[in-house]
Amino acid sequence: MRENIKSCALMLLIVLSLIQSYFLIYRMPGADSVANSEAGYVQAEDIGPRSDVENLVFPDQMIIHKSGNRHTIFYPSSSNYNSIYTDLKNSSFGQFRRLPLQSMDWDMIRSEAGIELTFNSGIPVSLLERSMNLNPDSLFEGDAVNRILIYNAAENNTPRAFFFSAGGDVVYEATDMKWTSQDVLKHVLIGENGINYQYATGGYYVPQTGLSIPTVTLKLDSLTTEQMQRNLFFDPGATRNINEENGTEIYTDSKRSLQVDTQQRWMTYTDPTAPTTGTNSVVDNVLSAVEFVNQHGGWPGTYMLNMSSTDNKKGFTFRQYYHSYPIMDTDKLRFGYMRLMVEYNTVSSYERSLLYLTADQQLADQPLSSNSQIQILPGGQQLTHLLQQQIPAGQTIRNLSPAYRPTLGNGVVVLTPVWMVELQDGTHQLIQSNHKL
Repeated sequence: MRENIKSCALMLLIVLSLIQSYFLIYRMPGADSVANSEAGYVQAEDIGPRSDVENLVFPDQMIIHKSGNRHTIFYPSSSNYNSIYTDLKNSSFGQFRRLPLQSMDWDMIRSEAGIELTFNSGIPVSLLERSMNLNPDSLFEGDAVNRILIYNAAENNTPRAFFFSAGGDVVYEATDMKWTSQDVLKHVLIGENGINYQYATGGYYVPQTGLSIPTVTLKLDSLTTEQMQRNLFFDPGATRNINEENGTEIYTDSKRSLQVDTQQRWMTYTDPTAPTTGTNSVVDNVLSAVEFVNQHGGWPGTYMLNMSSTDNKKGFTFRQYYHSYPIMDTDKLRFGYMRLMVEYNTVSSYERSLLYLTADQQLADQPLSSNSQIQILPGGQQLTHLLQQQIPAGQTIRNLSPAYRPTLGNGVVVLTPVWMVELQDGTHQLIQSNHKL
């Protein structure tokens, strides 16, 4: 009898101890933020527009081969570019066969009527098929492409479509496609009245006349450091703040860190706790990068995915476009891009500007005011001479295109058109020229 009483008393003490522990843990002041911190992070409020990977993958140039070694170029978001690319995405390509790159005379093919799309950094086929109707086999699907060329073969006037491997050694021909020779000619005719470009050794094109592009002044808004701190950390209240003498603010929870350059409004977030084992799929890493940006700052405008030339499985840059041209950062201003490192589907590094274009200016054409200036980007021999003067000796030009150089003002950014070259080593250089109307 006495043993039963002792047992009951012991059970009662255990129950009372558990109840007391519950109140100590979950009902002490401030305990709610600790118990619910992870749930609060998962449900973090979106602080910018969301996007899908399909909106981030598109050609940087659309080259129209008009036969007779005449060419013109359409750039993203222009009406001609959109019309042709929409038709292309509504078509289908299948039954791919693999060919050595040297098996075709590409100089001769380039002189025929056709359309060429370039993806400057190379895009994995498994991502490209999210935007285009492709039916790849396993070999093609595991590759990446940097060009698509569709032309009418002179010998039988039938269209042929080639997808160039970014590795540079093979091409894939789609032997089953819905485009007809008339479809190719219809789209080539759109470029007949465009500016003529001349093909240059190295694979880039030089316009024979200047391009008229306006300099635009656009209003800016900004994400705050406090917004990003709340958005990126499991428990923002547990972060420590360090102010460096150079104007950098650092926030850390002892594992992750957020550094903000207060002068340029540039942030760098690092998470060294990212996993180091598992399946490191490039497609999964890209999708993880896109979703991470969706949850942590969003996409204030149009961005294009660029694969890192050094490690295209985990390094990704998303370059911002204003209408047809990319915004290129300079040594004086980091603006117009985001950069992420993703390992095993987890973001280990995230860089972006806290400044962004206001929503009404991202979507609508910028009207020319009395203060607007038209920049004339030189073409022909004048442009060739500038390239010869400014490109370092020993460097080879891989691509040439218009771009915008940003300059910060008081609550605004001034976008000035310039020629941009991509060199063979993957670096970019802005060409200096001053011609205004």
